[in-house]
Amino acid sequence: FEADLTGAHKSFISRHHSNEKVDEVVEEPERLEDVQADSTLLGGLHAFMSDQEQQFVTAHLISGDPARLAVATEMMHYVAALSRQEIKQPKMNKREVSLDKSVRTKVKEVIKEGNEARRLKEEKESRNAVSDMAKQLTTVHVGGVAGGRRVMKRQVDMELRKQIKYMELHPLPLRMPKYAVVTANKIEMAGLTFWDDVWDGTILDAFSKITVTKSLLGHTTVAKQPLENSGVQSVIDAGSLKSKGKGYIDTYKPRVLVASINRDLGQQGIVKGDVVSHFNGEPFIGTATELSELIDSRFEGEILTIVFNADNAVAEALKRRSMV
Repeated sequence: FEADLTGAHKSFISRHHSNEKVDEVVEEPERLEDVQADSTLLGGLHAFMSDQEQQFVTAHLISGDPARLAVATEMMHYVAALSRQEIKQPKMNKREVSLDKSVRTKVKEVIKEGNEARRLKEEKESRNAVSDMAKQLTTVHVGGVAGGRRVMKRQVDMELRKQIKYMELHPLPLRMPKYAVVTANKIEMAGLTFWDDVWDGTILDAFSKITVTKSLLGHTTVAKQPLENSGVQSVIDAGSLKSKGKGYIDTYKPRVLVASINRDLGQQGIVKGDVVSHFNGEPFIGTATELSELIDSRFEGEILTIVFNADNAVAEALKRRSMV
């Protein structure tokens, strides 16, 4: 998948994996028609995606696989970028997903076909809405307009309450996956620092607010505040024989947190406390010092891709959330 935003960047998957590995990463064991699209996972992007696109990305997000989670995060990043550019795509035939296609082709098809499918769907919904409104207007009496407005307001309020209730029962991880594209530049990257941390092996970690602070004397501290309520607990307990626990799925593992950010990453929504999970298309396993050295070793002007929070805790939390 070629990105037209920088003129140089390619999909981190297609750049850094062989075709064989690409197929392993994007292979979907689920049938798309069997996947229930979840707009609450898509960060508002469902308005720019067809039903099939939403199913495709949702399947990756709830797979429980950090690699597929990273793929979905990249897809959403470029859907967002293309929607901001208001790119108009030509009419396409219905997509037939083929496992022997690369991610580059798959993602391009997903984005292109969605615009046309979405336009047709919106036109149909608009015609239906106008038709329904016309029927309502023909039956109203004196004061009917005001009554219709009250009915619409009640319907909106009811829908809003339903959404709030759904999110209470299906809370999202506090550390949702993020994707960032940065340019290697020693001056610009000088403000970016990292800190070594340890994951306790629990799903609850995905629902914990991680705060990284640095004192005037240069001492760095990390605080973790878990969000503990019935909704979070129901997600952790989903698909587990044990209940009322933290959801241990692994042993203690080292990881790297963002300790301070530069302007470029800040503008892309990255915050202190985000977990570095992938660098240039590969899972990052190393120390904060090694990551800083890795970035510093890149050629000036080279495009780098970083995925945050596509880790085991978040991947498992999203999977279990879909089971509640």
